[in-house]
Amino acid sequence: MGTCFGTVYDVTVGDIEPAEAGSAGGSLNAVQQLANAMGAAAVTTVYFAAVGAGAAHALLVSLGVVGAAVALCLCLVRLLPRAAPAEQGH
Repeated sequence: MGTCFGTVYDVTVGDIEPAEAGSAGGSLNAVQQLANAMGAAAVTTVYFAAVGAGAAHALLVSLGVVGAAVALCLCLVRLLPRAAPAEQGH
């Protein structure tokens, strides 16, 4: 996850006006932190719900949930802009 966040930030806030860059960056960071917490809570909930059938089964079910989330995110990548806008000279 850490290897892709640098480029995602550039593309996501690339077309924001300079006057709005601080609030856009803060909003993006808040949404990222919230999504990370919700994802960890969801996978942990699935794991503990399935652990009654065995730890190996719970692990496989949890990995399936993570795989499904990754597949969904890969489908949503098409909604991102193709490239960040070119930087303007100062």
